[in-house]
Amino acid sequence: MSKKAWEGRFKEKNDPLFEKMNRSLDFDIRLFKEDILLNKVYSKELKRIGIISEEELELIINGLDKIEKEIEEKGISLFTSDIEDIHMGIEDLLSKRIGDIAKKMHTGKSRNDQVATDVRLYLLKEINNIKAILKDFISCFIDIAENNIVVPMPGYTHLRQAQPVLFSHYLMSFVWPFLRDYQRLSDSVKRVSIMPLGSAALAGSAFPLDRENLRKDLGFLDISQNSMDAVSSRDFILEFLSIISLLCINLSRYAEDFILYSSEHFNFFELSDKVTTGSSIMPNKKNPDSLELTRGKSGRIVGSLMSLLTVTKSLPSTYNKDLQEDKEPLFDAIDTIKDLLNVNIILLKNLKINKENMLKSIDSFSFATELADFLALKGVPFREAHHITGKIVSDCIESKKRLTDLKKEDLISYCEKFKDLDDNWHSIEKILQKREIKGGTGINSVKEQIKMAKSILKDLC
Repeated sequence: MSKKAWEGRFKEKNDPLFEKMNRSLDFDIRLFKEDILLNKVYSKELKRIGIISEEELELIINGLDKIEKEIEEKGISLFTSDIEDIHMGIEDLLSKRIGDIAKKMHTGKSRNDQVATDVRLYLLKEINNIKAILKDFISCFIDIAENNIVVPMPGYTHLRQAQPVLFSHYLMSFVWPFLRDYQRLSDSVKRVSIMPLGSAALAGSAFPLDRENLRKDLGFLDISQNSMDAVSSRDFILEFLSIISLLCINLSRYAEDFILYSSEHFNFFELSDKVTTGSSIMPNKKNPDSLELTRGKSGRIVGSLMSLLTVTKSLPSTYNKDLQEDKEPLFDAIDTIKDLLNVNIILLKNLKINKENMLKSIDSFSFATELADFLALKGVPFREAHHITGKIVSDCIESKKRLTDLKKEDLISYCEKFKDLDDNWHSIEKILQKREIKGGTGINSVKEQIKMAKSILKDLC
């Protein structure tokens, strides 16, 4: 069998350097299961329309079954160096086993619609794999939050202490964006699960294929409506990479926080030895490399999106060889995001929480808003209440006092309205009780968040 399906048109052989550049088998071999499934389903349809016989179909199916097992065992070593891609590689292997019957398998289809179908099948499988890992990752945050509901910690804006919050509330602040990432992945399936097979090179197959049969047997939700669009569109990959890039932005933000809060300056929690490394020169070091790699590799995935956007931004209609460049960024992003999620599951499951350090770290000036709110409730316009409280804070800083050191009589000198202030106004418990608003950091509010998130997580598919 000819190693290249197209070489009958040519008189000279490819230059070895170009042949190396043109070869995609090194990376598209991971599509072998999808390609074998496609060929089985397509051969059944060819049998239905009379292109191949029952006996030929049986030879093809049995031959493909054996090839699938051989590739699983031996990998790329099965193929000769002149095989361009997995599609021609499987056809070549089958031809060596069953002869010219294998050549009928390509009747009425092109590598253009074949590769587009293979990639969609592969991505559908991997989206499900990523969703399963992401679901476990989200569960880790919920579990830690549920086991630490009443643990206070300082809340920050601009990396400066702002107001006290519950550690559980802080953890839940990651659950919701990761849930949205999950939902985006789920929603993308309806656009990935569109079958191009039957589009051939660009004009549609000239054979009376029943594409609905093909769709059902391959498990797609829908059929492409335009053959030229079907073989050229890679927006489903771009959408997937966009979603994974958003997920990585959320992962990178979480990683940055955890790097900071696990440092000796904060020591809110300690990372396990399972996900940290030491220094080659400083024996005291325990480096958060798992989180730093999460942050770094997030940029790598965003780079994959940028790479493919650049490849596709000005392509003419239908298939162009530039589209061979869609697979490496896609495959790398899939491998990387699964590794990142799995490593961070290990990190979260082995996280040691330092509750006392969180509580001790709450700065007295983060209670200032409570004083301003109190005055506002007593009828003082909030801007004026803000100004009064700001003056109190300024005086405390100048006199090197904690805000919570001030007695009621000290505060009354700033505003008579403070005469009704509770002496225990700076109790963290009371401050948190005031924030039982839906979505707030009150204990009951956080419990409601957790309950809702667990219900959503349970219903995710």
